[in-house]
Amino acid sequence: MPRHDLDAEESAHVLSSQNLVRVAFHDGGGSYLIPLGYVFLNSALFGVADPGRKTEIAQQNSTVSFQVDTSNDTGLWEWRSVTGEGTFEIVGDSQKERALAALQPVIEQAPDWWRREQGPKMASGALIVWKITPTLVSGCEYVPPEEDASHSA
Repeated sequence: MPRHDLDAEESAHVLSSQNLVRVAFHDGGGSYLIPLGYVFLNSALFGVADPGRKTEIAQQNSTVSFQVDTSNDTGLWEWRSVTGEGTFEIVGDSQKERALAALQPVIEQAPDWWRREQGPKMASGALIVWKITPTLVSGCEYVPPEEDASHSA
């Protein structure tokens, strides 16, 4: 089977090369799974979002599960994936400017509708800056086996 585990450096490369993380927030009633845009900075994931159900759940239980993969770049059949657990928190002023500066290239790629809707919220500070500090990370990849030279002619 062409699947194998990624080491810590390979997992960090996946996290730093992607911008979409799926995050599961957990409360007594189950899990709430959502996609969020992010950047990987100083071994943590940072993003911006509206306050809402995710932040309400995180106030009760800050432990989240997350998953990032390369399938958008590589397709369904050959991918790298990183899953993990971590602590979700709203970033305070001391880290906010640095996180927003790192997020700027992602925000600049946002479509016009997002800029119209979220731009004023960003300017007013209504959007939160969040951080996930991983406590457990594992990665794997699924790649095709090496071609047998005797069969390629």
